[in-house]
Amino acid sequence: MIVLQDFPADRFDEFQAVSISEYALDLVANRRMDEQVARRLASEGLSKAFPEGKSTEQNKLLSIVNKTEAGDIAIGSLWYALHDDGSAFIMDFMVYADHRGKGYASKALEALKSTLKAEGLTRVGLRVAPDNHAAIRAYDKAGFNVTGWNMSADLL
Repeated sequence: MIVLQDFPADRFDEFQAVSISEYALDLVANRRMDEQVARRLASEGLSKAFPEGKSTEQNKLLSIVNKTEAGDIAIGSLWYALHDDGSAFIMDFMVYADHRGKGYASKALEALKSTLKAEGLTRVGLRVAPDNHAAIRAYDKAGFNVTGWNMSADLL
């Protein structure tokens, strides 16, 4: 069974390193940003969201856990931000590489939707890179719909 739990504080540095690296790569690839600038922006964003290295009232960091008879296995992480309009936005969502392709992403998204609904929220959104086909399939399976396109033009 897939459940969402508070992310362990002693693993925050690991989450931070991976999140900064992944987000910086996304900024470089999709916004053609300089790598050093991208890493700085990613680092600053994470520090602002989690100033004490743990969830805050507005930013929730969760561990995706597979509860089995043999014990609990951390299979990924999920960070979402709460907004004043009764919605949440998924900022970072990762199923660790050795656990992908097993349906865990869809189950984690369903668990998140149930949690948010129980808390009285009415909508959850996210941004996904157009070339991340596995993520798009998981989001589609979990009932997410395309609500627009992010577009940009370089003014060099």
